Amino acid sequence: MASPTAIGGGALGAAAVGVGGAYLAGAFGGSGSSEAEKEPAIVLLSEDTTFPNTTNTNWIGTVYGKYLVAPLGSKGDGDSKTDNRKWWEQSYKRWKEASQPTNNDLSNEFKSSNQVSKAFSDNASEPDSSKALNKVCETIYKKENSEITFEDASNNKTKLKNDLFKYCSILGEVKTIDEVSGESYGPNTNYGGDSTNVKKFIAVTGNDKFWEIRNKEFYADSGDKSNSQASESSKFKSESKKTSKPNIRDICKAAYGSAKTNNTDYPDAEINKFCVL
Repeated sequence: MASPTAIGGGALGAAAVGVGGAYLAGAFGGSGSSEAEKEPAIVLLSEDTTFPNTTNTNWIGTVYGKYLVAPLGSKGDGDSKTDNRKWWEQSYKRWKEASQPTNNDLSNEFKSSNQVSKAFSDNASEPDSSKALNKVCETIYKKENSEITFEDASNNKTKLKNDLFKYCSILGEVKTIDEVSGESYGPNTNYGGDSTNVKKFIAVTGNDKFWEIRNKEFYADSGDKSNSQASESSKFKSESKKTSKPNIRDICKAAYGSAKTNNTDYPDAEINKFCVL
């Protein structure tokens, strides 16, 4: 359910860290509460120079680093020094509530207190350090991206994907068309009706934080998700030039309902660039 540099463009990272609390509000349900808005700025994984994201290009943390929260995220010096502890404490509260039922729908990695025992640890010598939520997420960051491949039918991979973005990222939960009831785009001959595409195209229902961030990426002057990457004949280019600046969510929705033969208006490669995570 979206936004600095592992995927494309560093501007978003600065913006995300700059607003801090606003992004936290999105990750924590978008309540807009004063408590959420007062949360300190956070450090994202792609800004964390201690994370080895240059040589491990297939790691989850490398692919999605600009959406994931750094395990520690220390920033500044002296009295101004901050870290991501408060963010992890908030996320842990949400995880703890979701984990209470014994028949919960969490992945094996997040299932219970046997896997996650507390919010935060910055001391590896602590007996249960590896079970702190920030450390559990760090372990997942170093897994191969295939572990959460959206097209994969493995039940735990789907659950792990959902848990990763819900408890370790600024996006909150991110769901594909296939995971949202009531969102349908016609027959298999349409982009959004294709049985493979529905498992990777991000649903326009919900996913508000994803679409908010993707829209910022889309209208940025540069970056992998910028409209500057669209071909001149495509709707992704022509729509972005309109004075009204339609949201990328609406452009993707139109693309989903379009026939796969309409590759001029909605090139397959561009839908897979702008409308997927």
